[in-house]
Amino acid sequence: MSNSECGIAAMGFYLPEKEIPLLELAEKAGIPAFVAEFAGARTVREAAADELPSQMAILAAEAALQNGGLDPQEIDLIIYCGAGVPDYILPPSAGRVQDAVGAGRAMGFDLSQGCCGMLTGMQIAKAQIALNEGCNTVMLVTGDKWSQFTHHHTADSVFFGDGGGAVILKKGHSDLQPVASEIITKGNYYDLWCVQAGGLCHPASSETLQKNMHTYQCIDPERARHEFKEIYIPVMAETVLAAMKKAGINRDQVGFFSMVNANLKVQEILLEQLEIPLESSSANYLERFGHFGSQDTFFNIDLAVQDRKISKGDYIVMLTTGIGFSWGSAVIKY
Repeated sequence: MSNSECGIAAMGFYLPEKEIPLLELAEKAGIPAFVAEFAGARTVREAAADELPSQMAILAAEAALQNGGLDPQEIDLIIYCGAGVPDYILPPSAGRVQDAVGAGRAMGFDLSQGCCGMLTGMQIAKAQIALNEGCNTVMLVTGDKWSQFTHHHTADSVFFGDGGGAVILKKGHSDLQPVASEIITKGNYYDLWCVQAGGLCHPASSETLQKNMHTYQCIDPERARHEFKEIYIPVMAETVLAAMKKAGINRDQVGFFSMVNANLKVQEILLEQLEIPLESSSANYLERFGHFGSQDTFFNIDLAVQDRKISKGDYIVMLTTGIGFSWGSAVIKY
């Protein structure tokens, strides 16, 4: 094993207990029931009224430390990868997690990459460890409360849930090693989905409140449903194939395919194009838990390991997408 290699030593997640049926959310949002049925999930989770993203992240971080039997003082770097609106516009959230879990040695910073955040963070963690500058253990952590800033949890056919996740990568760890990745960004769709108000373009005011500009929404539905929709799955396929090529693997070597839990219909179409069996994917986890942020793909892998769907030596392909707009894929080896 190379001195710069690393692997996932522990994962932890937090899901609120309250479950909301997607059909109920669709009805509240005035969306046809078939849209919720295409999305595929039966329910998504909803946090308590007083629960903040950082609090869910902290609970997930504590679970990861416990699951891995790790001392928080071992953590050298914390990357907060929240996909949605954080506790504050400023300051960053990483410091709150660092203090709460007792990781006093760790440097921390926030990474803003939407639901592509934790996958991007994994590549940054791998690079930091490879630099051999004393960074041996990295925690990726996220918390999201989509229910508070989306219209009944939905934004143009993707239904969002609440929750937290944490992944700890450790130098020299032999399991779940990142092998290769590919991230494609198309900035011409930078603000197709966004929260318009609260930043400097549209400072918070009575007018922005009246116009409902503090919620996450699609700014140009026609463009999203035509121009963007036409390239969405093709770029997914391009991203996956590029990551697999870098890793030197083919379709037959994919033991498990972990995809963002956003839309089952999209997952079925993509897997058919890639010639990867649906039963070798995270589709059943999408149906059970739905989408709750950049932790989806790691959550699915954690469940697959527990359910013994993955064997030692298997290659796992991950795929997610994130506003801004980015497509990300990674290959890891169990």
